[in-house]
Amino acid sequence: MPIRPTNLATMSATIAGALSGMRSDSDDTIRPVTVTFESGHRQVVDTGGCRSLESDQGGVVAIEAEAGSKYALFVGTSCQGGRAVTSGRGSVDFSQPVLAGAIVLG
Repeated sequence: MPIRPTNLATMSATIAGALSGMRSDSDDTIRPVTVTFESGHRQVVDTGGCRSLESDQGGVVAIEAEAGSKYALFVGTSCQGGRAVTSGRGSVDFSQPVLAGAIVLG
């Protein structure tokens, strides 16, 4: 199904609204988040916005974050046009590895 310019504007506005809702309520400081992969490797993401994850480490098995920290994991290495596979707040351990290529902190 082709994407028409009129639909693209609506989709962009919807995505922008969803991501702006990811901002922290307490303050604007983005706190570091540690992403743990299947291999046991840990990647620290310490800035907001879309960041690529290290793709050669397997799926994401855990995220360590403060209780108020929000995140969203995306399938591709880019958050724009990518599909969010999971989002949440604070630390989490996944029962199965999540195949993600990018993360947004907010």
